[in-house]
Amino acid sequence: MSKASAAKKARRKKRVSTRNDRWMPPEVHADLAAVTELDDLLSRRGWEYDEEFSGDEFVTWVYPPSAAEFDDEAIEPVTRVVVTDPAAPQVILVGSTPDGEIYQFTMAELTEGLADLEAFRAGDPLPQGF
Repeated sequence: MSKASAAKKARRKKRVSTRNDRWMPPEVHADLAAVTELDDLLSRRGWEYDEEFSGDEFVTWVYPPSAAEFDDEAIEPVTRVVVTDPAAPQVILVGSTPDGEIYQFTMAELTEGLADLEAFRAGDPLPQGF
């Protein structure tokens, strides 16, 4: 590929990228940026995106080191972060029952409390702040 065609291709890629950004409303960009930032943070800390339990309206991540086995399949087998609204992520702790508590945080509170969530294991007392 010549230098001229490579430069042309780079300009087109930049133009298309800018145009795509304008096609989405600003609030969608903000939500996407917040979820991307959360994904980066959680992934760096060993959390895994849970494609099986994510959908069009929400995304989830699980913390594999918290996994536990239970005879009752209704009991949550792993600590999970669920995001339906990027401003208010929710946490389901390993060992929770279907009628158990779902904890909601701000993004800052979740970030600050991640170490406590990661240390929690089934049967432990609730982390401070819950």
